[in-house]
Amino acid sequence: MIPLLPYKRLIFESQFGKEEIIRRLMTEVASRRRPFGMFERRAQKFEGEVSETGFKISRIIRYRSSFRPVVEGQFFPLVKGVRIEVRMRLRTTILIFSILWLSLVVVGAGAVIFQIISTNNFPVGMFIPLGMLLFYCLLWTIAFGVEADKAGKLLSAIFETTKRNNGN
Repeated sequence: MIPLLPYKRLIFESQFGKEEIIRRLMTEVASRRRPFGMFERRAQKFEGEVSETGFKISRIIRYRSSFRPVVEGQFFPLVKGVRIEVRMRLRTTILIFSILWLSLVVVGAGAVIFQIISTNNFPVGMFIPLGMLLFYCLLWTIAFGVEADKAGKLLSAIFETTKRNNGN
């Protein structure tokens, strides 16, 4: 099923304490880079912020990807170790653009469906808005999914645990 909006939720359980998890994250998370700093070489895998309660990071990549997720996590102590609940979502600017763009495509698709129903005519050009809608949903599902999986594997290695999907 194609989700309405790209979103992923993961739960990690680690035998390490919260302090150790924060220390491990701090070594792998750099501060935000400059707007045109995509060509900077960095040893860290993520950029963003880590605090005592959680983190808000995104993966450092050397290419452009509008569908690179924002990764937000919270720490919850366990009897032995810590549970890290992670949510991955699109950046707000990309989300707003996507909603606006898809709204226009949905209006076009609705007009096409209305035209088909009222005239009983099926010209090929009328299916362009429907194709655009399907293409964009597949694009963001696949592109976001690939980037989210990469971030999840990196976090799993940092926490030295396996991830569990929860929900999506």
